[in-house]
Amino acid sequence: MISDFLSSFSSCIVEFKDNLPNNTIGSKIKLYDNSKDYGLVDIVILGINEYRNSTKSESKFIQINDFRKEFYSLYCGDWNLNILDLGDLINGDHYTDTYFALKKIHEELEKQDVLLVCIGGGNDFVYPVYTSLTNNNRSINLTAIDNKFDFGRIQKEFNSESYMSKIILDSKNSLNHFCNIGFQTFLNSQEEIDLINKFDFESHRLGKVISNIKKVEPIFRDTNFLSVDFKSLKSSEFNFAHNFPNGFSSREMCSIFRYAGMSNKLSVLGLFEILNSKISGALLSQCLWYFIEGYSYRMVEDPKSKKFKGYSYNLITEETNLKFYNSELSQRWWVELLDENKKPINKNLYPCSESDYKKAVDEILSQRLLMLLRRNFI
Repeated sequence: MISDFLSSFSSCIVEFKDNLPNNTIGSKIKLYDNSKDYGLVDIVILGINEYRNSTKSESKFIQINDFRKEFYSLYCGDWNLNILDLGDLINGDHYTDTYFALKKIHEELEKQDVLLVCIGGGNDFVYPVYTSLTNNNRSINLTAIDNKFDFGRIQKEFNSESYMSKIILDSKNSLNHFCNIGFQTFLNSQEEIDLINKFDFESHRLGKVISNIKKVEPIFRDTNFLSVDFKSLKSSEFNFAHNFPNGFSSREMCSIFRYAGMSNKLSVLGLFEILNSKISGALLSQCLWYFIEGYSYRMVEDPKSKKFKGYSYNLITEETNLKFYNSELSQRWWVELLDENKKPINKNLYPCSESDYKKAVDEILSQRLLMLLRRNFI
């Protein structure tokens, strides 16, 4: 039973929650009470205080209850969602025991189609969540918002800076695709950059993303698991709790979180490496607020359905037969690759952007379309 892996809520949190005004998140959120029924729950929040396998284990990380007070105090949006706070994960005798506990909790939640939000812990927790997602023998699309690729060398064990190496080298590797958003070239070795290209993974430099935040939307539509390293926010946003002067602003990160929440495929959000400062709880809370806002706008659209309201356009660009779809309702775009007889090469539709379509009109294949071609058809 998952209650064996969870610590009980402190009396100060329960009292704080009970005294909040109506329509705040704290007045609506439920606290876990050992129930096995998640049928009416949409989103579950879980605190993690395990940093023994983080390369920054000596750093001061966020106190989860400080986050709770900030998050509970925010007012709800126009949502019709049920959110459950599970409390905090109990650290095991060894950090691998904590990994095991997280896997068991996620497996239980996934059975009932509940989205899990992990708050705290190091980047190394990506691996146990990833292995839990692969239990059903499905291919996983993992996206990381991080200034580094984390393809570090594994010594005796992997850690928070080499978890991606662990995933790639796993004998049961079920990683279909990896995408990094916001990497900074001078923080990554040429060897790591070459590895991204070798595996036809996707990467977007910080400056490119900042210049057009909307480009993350089609990426998230195919993402199952989003991992966020909060050191990808620039240090001034965290009262200089870390030494990375370049990074996303809080406003940019909130926009990114909103797009992430809108993804129907996203089932796990991991918020890791959250260093402690006077602003950490408030910043994290507002990012999560925008994620939930995006979640409330989720919609299912199938361009192949007769009920689909939108437009389709056939183009031949650089000898590649493409069919684009544009939704009249959400303004989202998809692309389908066709053979010479205008038949689909496979049944997949790939999320794309209006920019991808406009470039194709000008007979140019965007980087995203080139990547899709390389990964699927060449």
